[in-house]
Amino acid sequence: MDSLTHILKKVNRLEPIPMVIHKVLDLADDPESSLKDLMEVVERDPAITANLLRTVNSAHMGLPVKVDSVRQAVSMLGLQQVVEMVLSQNLSGNLKRSQKGYGLAKGDLWRQSLAVAMVARTLARQRDLMSLPAIYTAALLKDIGKVILHEFVADQLSAIQKLVAEKDMSFVEAEKEVLGMDHTTLGGIIAKQWHFSPHMIYMIENHHLLNPASRNDPATATLYLADMVAMMVDTGIGVDRLAYHVYQDVFNDFFPDKQQLKSLMITYKNFQREIQGFLEAA
Repeated sequence: MDSLTHILKKVNRLEPIPMVIHKVLDLADDPESSLKDLMEVVERDPAITANLLRTVNSAHMGLPVKVDSVRQAVSMLGLQQVVEMVLSQNLSGNLKRSQKGYGLAKGDLWRQSLAVAMVARTLARQRDLMSLPAIYTAALLKDIGKVILHEFVADQLSAIQKLVAEKDMSFVEAEKEVLGMDHTTLGGIIAKQWHFSPHMIYMIENHHLLNPASRNDPATATLYLADMVAMMVDTGIGVDRLAYHVYQDVFNDFFPDKQQLKSLMITYKNFQREIQGFLEAA
């Protein structure tokens, strides 16, 4: 299909992922790596170190003293928060653009991706899941396919929305039917080209849980639920809002008490306010 070839050609136009990101993820996920190893990797990249220290020293963070090194940042904020800052700052470039085909203004996708990542991290901690940095990164990048596909969605939006309304398809199923490609599959292709781990590729490809087997993967289910929480709160953002299947068994597994879900939605709103401060500082 000509349009499919055209879509795939655009993958090379995306900003590449800095190699330091892979090193940070590998070390953060390796129980045998030391804190010193991780700090040395970050410190070897002057631009990343400078961006990190600028954010850490911003008025938003409100730290009582000036932070002059990665080591000091880790000691004051904790390793997990510093790793998340490094990941967030260096994965933002492609996601900050507008995706008009999806009805997303400049910055919308990035802000929502950050909030979803923070919710996913919260859920993963509650479930005692390992690989928190990997889950956080997958949440940031789950919609990377939209950065390319939005141009094609814009041209075929009426046909896609018709399938959603009349055939009870999810938006992602309708994308594939009309375009020959959906944003999750394209996201997996991009993640593979960027040399991410097989499990991260799997999470990105399956974050809407269309593959029944993916519902049994706790990390992928976590990503799905974090994304659904975002859609339930941000009901006015994006043309595909809530046009996805709700898997009640997955919700029941994570939220046996409905109050837990309501609490997480409030947490999401709090994260949004936190993100606004973070973006103003970045």
